[in-house]
Amino acid sequence: MRRLRGWPVWGLPPAARLLVIAVPVAYLCAMAVAIDHGVFSWRAVAIAGCFAVATALSIEVSMRLAWPRARADRLSRDCLCVWILPVALLLPPAYVALMVVVPCLYVQARVWRAPLMKLVYSTAGLGLGYLAASEVHALIAGSSGPWTVTQFIVGPRAQAALLVAVLVWWVGHNILMCAIVGLTAGLQPLRAFVHDTESHIVDLAAACIGIVFAVLVTISPDVAALLIPAVLLMQHHQYSGLRQAVRRDALTNLASAQYWRQMAGREIDRATTSRTHAALLLIDVDHFKTVNDKHGHLAGDDVLAAVAAAIIAALRPGDQVGRLGGDEFAAILTGLNLHDARAAAERVRAHVEHVRVRSDNGNWISVTVSIGVAELTTCGGGLQTLTTAADLALYDAKATGRNTVRVAHRAASGDRSLRPDTDQPPAAPTIPFQEHHDSQRTTR
Repeated sequence: MRRLRGWPVWGLPPAARLLVIAVPVAYLCAMAVAIDHGVFSWRAVAIAGCFAVATALSIEVSMRLAWPRARADRLSRDCLCVWILPVALLLPPAYVALMVVVPCLYVQARVWRAPLMKLVYSTAGLGLGYLAASEVHALIAGSSGPWTVTQFIVGPRAQAALLVAVLVWWVGHNILMCAIVGLTAGLQPLRAFVHDTESHIVDLAAACIGIVFAVLVTISPDVAALLIPAVLLMQHHQYSGLRQAVRRDALTNLASAQYWRQMAGREIDRATTSRTHAALLLIDVDHFKTVNDKHGHLAGDDVLAAVAAAIIAALRPGDQVGRLGGDEFAAILTGLNLHDARAAAERVRAHVEHVRVRSDNGNWISVTVSIGVAELTTCGGGLQTLTTAADLALYDAKATGRNTVRVAHRAASGDRSLRPDTDQPPAAPTIPFQEHHDSQRTTR
């Protein structure tokens, strides 16, 4: 009883709680009835299995892009109806009732782990939508298959059956999803969904492709199978562009902040498991606001791009470098102990010190950076602990004159003192920025 009382469903508002319980129960009952009245054949099983495999491949192609991380106030969109809708239209309802479970569990295993309550409700809502579409199509068309192409697409009755089935699927599924979102997160997400014309157009296009697949199966399943790789390839190209946009910072062409944290977290976890070295550099441009104030943000953008290029040139090809935001950069250096990491940071500092960027008035701007270094075996912990330690070292570098490197020698959760780099020559004093006229030799 205690475990039952601890279920998250009891913490929902009464109406939402009733819906979260009723929808899965209705789905299970409808599935049981469909299975009891269904006629199974190896041909139908092969068709459903082929589309199920295509569904899994589609999820792999679009992984983590079609499905944003779980949020109670956002409706995720995908194009899986391309593969599930043909099963609902061509085969008895039992097949689509069972097939819907495949993509839901695959997303759970491969993309992100939703809370169990949300997984169950989403699967049930999706299943009821496709089950209703399958039943309505069979009812209007007068058959649940097997189909000839004439029976399936030719004539007003066949075309009406397709149109109504698609509408029932789209409206039914979205009503169930919008209902629970509205009951738990308010009306604002629903208004955003209604006005999201682009997503509705994508749903329509995906449904059209699903109908094309269904028609091809009635003509020749072999021909339909030949189209699957082409659709997956187009989907891959579509999501590859999105993936590149998400992972790269447009100004500097470095890793974006989110993607860099993902990569850095994996590298830190791998180094922790294998008990090897890994170091983190936090790099901040000195007096960057002054550059923006005097020369404008366009010149400031050029400076950031030049600094990013200098960081890349100073580090190894395999080192993961990202822009955390503004004028702050980060790099994860695997396999380097504290001494080697500090030497790499010094190379970065020296490279940036020689960067020259021309301003709009014809002069040249040079900047410097301050760098904080933290090493895994010295500071311990995970990425968050290492970042905090490097941030303290960076603060010390800023406080002791800038244009210098400072190293954290303890975990941030313990003694927070920092070890000054007493064995390195002191850096020259830095001023907010320096201008050099055209007569000076320059390097980019």
